[in-house]
Amino acid sequence: VASAATAEVLAAADSTMARTSRLFINNQYVDAEDKATLSVVSPADGRPFAKIAHASARDVDRAVQAARACFDTSGWPQKGAEQRAEVLRSIAAQLREPGKLGELSVIESRDCGKPLAESEVDISFCADVFDYYAEIAPKHLAPQPLPLPGGEGAGDNFAARVENEPLGVVGCVTPWNYPLMQAVMKVAPALAAGCAVVLKPSPLASLTCCALGEVAAGAGLPPGALNVITGGPPEALPGGGSTGQTLIDHPALDKLSFTGSALAGRKMLEASVAQLRPTALELGGKSAFVVFDDAEEYLDAVVDWVMVGIFSCTGQVCSATSRLIVHKDLEAKLTDRLAEAAAKIRVGAPLAKGTQMGPLVSETQHQKVLGFIRTAESEGCKVRAPALDIPEELQGGYYVAPTLLTGVHTSSVAWREEFFGPVLAVTAFATEEEAIALANDTPYGLANAVYSKDPARLARVASRLKSGVVWENCSNVLFQTTPFGGRAGKASGFGFEYGVPGLMEYVSQKTVVRSTSPGYSWGAYASA
Repeated sequence: VASAATAEVLAAADSTMARTSRLFINNQYVDAEDKATLSVVSPADGRPFAKIAHASARDVDRAVQAARACFDTSGWPQKGAEQRAEVLRSIAAQLREPGKLGELSVIESRDCGKPLAESEVDISFCADVFDYYAEIAPKHLAPQPLPLPGGEGAGDNFAARVENEPLGVVGCVTPWNYPLMQAVMKVAPALAAGCAVVLKPSPLASLTCCALGEVAAGAGLPPGALNVITGGPPEALPGGGSTGQTLIDHPALDKLSFTGSALAGRKMLEASVAQLRPTALELGGKSAFVVFDDAEEYLDAVVDWVMVGIFSCTGQVCSATSRLIVHKDLEAKLTDRLAEAAAKIRVGAPLAKGTQMGPLVSETQHQKVLGFIRTAESEGCKVRAPALDIPEELQGGYYVAPTLLTGVHTSSVAWREEFFGPVLAVTAFATEEEAIALANDTPYGLANAVYSKDPARLARVASRLKSGVVWENCSNVLFQTTPFGGRAGKASGFGFEYGVPGLMEYVSQKTVVRSTSPGYSWGAYASA
């Protein structure tokens, strides 16, 4: 349950926003070249409360060129992995300082609408991610010797190794649901690998990403290693295009990493095709939570995990387990328990004491989710949602009640579309085969969950779910050590965040073969 922020922390947050809500290029905060700005609107009440810079095409180029110069001439990539790790550890230490943790949490909650307690967990986790990559990078970036076959013409006279080199300048485009966390899961491994980064957060929630620049510079990160640019859409740049589009089209980027919708992901990939540029995409999902009838004796835990999977971050989670597929003998009981529990969730202002679920991020998202619910109801789904008690001063906010949709059929919008809101679609199954088929009945392949007291069943079902992540007897449990990404060939993208694979996304591997015997040759042309 969230605690109200103190006046001191609120004042510190305001000071940080005023100081850092600009472009961060070459370790300096600068205005957009034409002084253009975008208003930042509070999800809590629909009112503007801050401004961010609206970067022009030339601003984007300045940021990319700063990163290019850092990578090509500053010596940052050539520093040992342990030296870079010390910078990452310093960033983590700053994020954990009680004052900094408190003010960034307040900024995050005001910006994207999540309860303060959730933001505090997110910011603390960001520190853990920096520490994790500082810890593992020296080991995993070290040259790796390769075994060779024996014999005079092979291993007896040769040695081989793989060198792990930083990939280059990376463009990172991140979403608004976990603003700083989504940025850090890209920035931390990229910096650990020795890359230089241009970060473009969503215009709907950029403020903590802007503040990260100050933290990184204070930790000793060299100029140009991290640059943060902000801007539209929603507003187009003069002459067409947008800040994000200008970045992804830039020819000086060596890699692009994107988290967001499948539609936007396709645009990212299209921009990379002409340059044959590696691109990592973490896209949407319509994840399932399969609950078998033998889970009834653990119903309290089941209810809690189902709610974690759909109501955390107001349901605005790419891996939200938004489809509940429950055994027919347990459907009525579980649905009733969920409706009772959902009615007790305290929906309110992000910084208010006791808030458990905040508003959606924007008016557009608010109208989209409400529209989906109306469509689902018109298609025959039954809507179960508590009435909201929102104070008059917050009536302009983007609040939606935690909602259950029952009687959902597989052609319904509730089954097919990613709502990105606190809406759970419920359907029943009779057999294990049917449950697996229903879970896999989606173009997405990001994550799924399954609950059963039978370990053999858990393993059997998990092996057949077509997703990059499966949670057994839990939902949306993430650690910095566990790789996270979509199943290749489905619409949730490819590439990994977190874990060792998350580090290797920013590495270029080079095979080096050496003749270990000076003067030795195969003599292939000795008689030529």
